Amino acid sequence: MWVLFALTASVVNAIYYLCIQNVRLPAPVFMIYRGIIVALMVLPFLFWFDVIKAWQFYAIAVMQGSIVAYSDYAMLKANHQYGAETVSSILPVNVASTFLLWCVIEPAIIYTYINNPLKTAGIVVSMFGIGYALLKYRKTKITSEAFFYLIPVILLESVIAVSNKTIMAYAADSLFGLCFWRIFVSSLTVGIIHLAVELKQKYPVKMLFDKENLLKVWFLILMPMSMLCRNMAMFYADNPSYVSSIVQTSLLWIIFFNRYVPFIEFKKMYIQIEKKWAFLILICAIILILSTN
Repeated sequence: MWVLFALTASVVNAIYYLCIQNVRLPAPVFMIYRGIIVALMVLPFLFWFDVIKAWQFYAIAVMQGSIVAYSDYAMLKANHQYGAETVSSILPVNVASTFLLWCVIEPAIIYTYINNPLKTAGIVVSMFGIGYALLKYRKTKITSEAFFYLIPVILLESVIAVSNKTIMAYAADSLFGLCFWRIFVSSLTVGIIHLAVELKQKYPVKMLFDKENLLKVWFLILMPMSMLCRNMAMFYADNPSYVSSIVQTSLLWIIFFNRYVPFIEFKKMYIQIEKKWAFLILICAIILILSTN
C-alpha cells in the first residue's frame, strides 16, 4: 500500500518541480505563500474531521514546520553559495540518515532486518543505488565544505521524515483527518515564521497582495497533494526511508514529462541524463519495492 502513495507523491513532486521552474515568484513571497496559502487550501477540509485532541500531535507538527522554515533558508543560502546542483546532489544522503535514525527509534525493526538478510541486502543496496545515481548523473563537483555545511539540513530532513512516521500514531480516529490537520498546522507554522522574518528584515509585504503574484499560486495545490500522499505512505511503510527513496525517483517522471508529453511545454528544465543512471534508478526502485513486500 505504501508504494502506491509514494509513487503518487513522486509524480506530484515532479510536476511541482517543473512548475516552480516556470512560475516565477520572488523568493520571500514564495516562502510565505508555501506556508500560508497551502494552509488556507486545506482549511476547508478540516471541517469534515474532528479536532485532534492530543497536544503531542500539535507539538510535532509545529516542530516540523519550524524545521522546514529553517531548512528553507539554509538551502537558499547554500544554493547561492555552492550552487543548486551541488545542494540537490548532496541532499539524497538523508535517506541513509533516515534509515539509521528510524532503527534507533524503533530498534525492534533491527531484528526484522537480521532475520531477513536477503531482503535487507536488497533494501540497503537499492537505496544506495538510487542515491548514487542521483549523485552521478549531475556530474557535479561536491566539496567537503558544501557537504559539511549541509549536514545539519540532512539530519533535519531525516527528523522530518521520522516525525512524519511518528505522528501517524495519533491517527486512531481518522487517518485522512490527521493528514489534513498535520498539513494545516505545519504549513501555517512555516508561513508565520517566514512572514515574521521578512517583516523583521523590512521586506515590502505588499508584494504578497500583488495581483500578478496571487495569480501564480494555483500550482501550490500540488504541495498539499504531495504531503498527503507522503504521509499516507509513511503510515503504511515499515521504515520512512523507503518512502524518501521512492519519492526521489521524481527525476524519472520529470524526464518523461519533458520528452513524451507534448502538451507540457516545460522547456526550461529539460534534464539531460545518461540512460545508465536512469536505468539504475528504475531498477533500484523496483528492487526496493520487492524487498519491502
